Amino acid sequence: MDIRKIEAFSKVYENRSFSRAGKELYLSQPTISAHVAALEQELEVQLFDRIGRTVVPTKAGDVLYQHAKRIFEASELAISEIRKLQDRITGKLNLGGSTIPANYILPPLLARFWQTYPEVIMDLHIGDTEDIVSRVRDNALMLGVVGGHFEAPDLHFEPIATDSLMLVMTPALKERYAHLGAEELLRSLPWVMREEGSGTRMAMAASLAGFSIDVNSLRTVMMVRNAGAMARCLSAGMGAAITSAITVAPELRSGQLVSVDLPGLQMNRSFYVVFNTRRSLFPAALKLIEYLKNNAENQVRTQS
Repeated sequence: MDIRKIEAFSKVYENRSFSRAGKELYLSQPTISAHVAALEQELEVQLFDRIGRTVVPTKAGDVLYQHAKRIFEASELAISEIRKLQDRITGKLNLGGSTIPANYILPPLLARFWQTYPEVIMDLHIGDTEDIVSRVRDNALMLGVVGGHFEAPDLHFEPIATDSLMLVMTPALKERYAHLGAEELLRSLPWVMREEGSGTRMAMAASLAGFSIDVNSLRTVMMVRNAGAMARCLSAGMGAAITSAITVAPELRSGQLVSVDLPGLQMNRSFYVVFNTRRSLFPAALKLIEYLKNNAENQVRTQS
């Protein structure tokens, strides 16, 4: 099979479109169609169903795509290892970050890493912790940086930094509930919550377990899927939240928000880099893991 035809097929599979595949490969749509048709003739199977303007992979298409991914990955790994022999770290690195690492911690770290290894091209995907871990497990991402830890076969979680969580709210909300004890306060507050699957929510649930409080029993007034949006909702007085100190540092400095200390509330968690142990890691990935282990802790402290 011609590697150019496999590449054309893979782009159609990923984009569900012949025209978008052509744009990515700088080829005309008829050329892309001809490459896919040639593969179908060679394999004697149909790789896509054309339903109107929709392109849907067949079962044979699904099988071929899984093997195509491995072909391209093996090619990139070979190039990366050859470059390493020349003392060059190169290649494309698909990595994921859950919301807080991707938005607050990774950008300055990846910028400095790139300055050291300018031939590495990084593609950063953002999701919640559960989503990123799932994509690493399924080999859609080579590495993930997340705020939660799972017991999962074939996955390794390497701690890279400690994060401080805090209970935060507006000064007015703190004043309104100042007469309540710790447990009653937690049960009475209106809460701005992160979504299911978020590492912050998992850490919050673990913290509240010390008070025998189920996070799902709290009076939730809003659920948000972005830490920055959460900080703005809190500043607007919508409720209280348990969140990373990094995400509300400007609001705490300005006095828009205040932290509330509660005895017995454990408020630390770790950030991890996660990878699939059954997958061969590119030299660039190994270098990035080492870099994060050596630098992420200091970055978190600087921003908190």
